[in-house]
Amino acid sequence: MAHRLIFHREIPADLSNALDYYEPISLELANNFRRSVDRTLNHLSSSPEIYPLDVVPIRFAKVQRFPYLIFFAARKDIVLVLAVLHGSTDPSKWRSRLEGQ
Repeated sequence: MAHRLIFHREIPADLSNALDYYEPISLELANNFRRSVDRTLNHLSSSPEIYPLDVVPIRFAKVQRFPYLIFFAARKDIVLVLAVLHGSTDPSKWRSRLEGQ
């Protein structure tokens, strides 16, 4: 059974920042990024426990073909998506999102 995805309020900004980088290079590249993120989200909603832990209870999934990571916490029947960020981003950026969750 797939877990319901709940997105942190910063996720639209995360995706917008990535697309702002890829779109000027190529619309096809930007669309491929979107599809890869969607596929990763679909997969992690079905099997969140297969992804490695970063800091308990946070896990991460690599976006296929792109240097981006999706950080999330799996709970009973939901997956809280905390961030979609470039792999070189300072971890404190997404870890601060844990407050109030």
